Amino acid sequence: MIPPARYRKLIIHTLTGDFRSSTTVTEEAWRDPLPGQIVVRNRFAGCNAIFDKNLCRNSIRYLTVQPPFDMGIEAVGEVVACGEGVTQWRPGDAVATSRLGSGYREYQIAEAARAIRIREPSPQILALIPTGISGMVGLERIGEVRPGDTVAVSAAAGGLGHLVVQLAKLAGCHVIGITSTDEKAELLRELGVDRPINHRRENLREVLTKEYPRGIDVAYDSAGGEIFDAFVDHLAHRGRLVISGHTSDFDKEVELIAQPRVYRKLYWKSASLRAFQNQAFPEFFAEAAERILDLYYRGRLRVLVDPTPFNGLERTADAVEHLLSGRNRGKVVVAI
Repeated sequence: MIPPARYRKLIIHTLTGDFRSSTTVTEEAWRDPLPGQIVVRNRFAGCNAIFDKNLCRNSIRYLTVQPPFDMGIEAVGEVVACGEGVTQWRPGDAVATSRLGSGYREYQIAEAARAIRIREPSPQILALIPTGISGMVGLERIGEVRPGDTVAVSAAAGGLGHLVVQLAKLAGCHVIGITSTDEKAELLRELGVDRPINHRRENLREVLTKEYPRGIDVAYDSAGGEIFDAFVDHLAHRGRLVISGHTSDFDKEVELIAQPRVYRKLYWKSASLRAFQNQAFPEFFAEAAERILDLYYRGRLRVLVDPTPFNGLERTADAVEHLLSGRNRGKVVVAI
């Protein structure tokens, strides 16, 4: 391959709090890989709308955004160049990467040892790495799921949720999937969910009280708000609630809720709240990546990629807004 002199990437050029006005497509000069590095031609990048928008607000607590700031996390593509000492990769190999600043760009430099070998750079892989890994680690390591557990999952038809419900079924659990439309509820039935609940048509608390009087053993919540409150109130004895986000109010003012302190709801039944961010548990990443890819390649997992096409870096803002609207079914992907 003859490398291009320059290539395109998406950056934050100013912090407005809004993704579209904060970002722009710019160019970067080609750079050869150093020893231990590879150059990857990105083909698809995963959209992480809430994280992306929070970057544009400089509200990620563990980093400081100073424009110009490279964006995008997970990507799949092909190796096009290898640095000195790299023997495990060669040009043409399909690869998946997950690193902040490496996704929304045509080419990236990656550490050879951290890249993940895949069969082909398909959009489906972006639903598995790192999103599916988050679901697997959160469910198994944080939620300590066990066969026979009753597991409830919010945003169950989304990019994360549709994998969590399948992993819970594979673990031998009874699965409740919370969603927002009848269409998504039917999709959850196709994925094996035992009790889909359209929370806009059914009262979640009433369903849980009537149909699950023993309570929920594991709740996997990325929505927050009223769904989180309902999960807390309906945890079973020794139940675990995994907090994996709060999409319902992440960009709103902190809501002050007048209710009993949470220990009054948890103590008597020895239940627990467990917050989880994937990057805080790097020790589980490689093993989970290997297992979740194996499940997918063996046909044990169905991966949903949202059918709406977003072709080109200029469409990234459209992808972010589409995901934030809640209209997606599965992982939202940008074709690079």
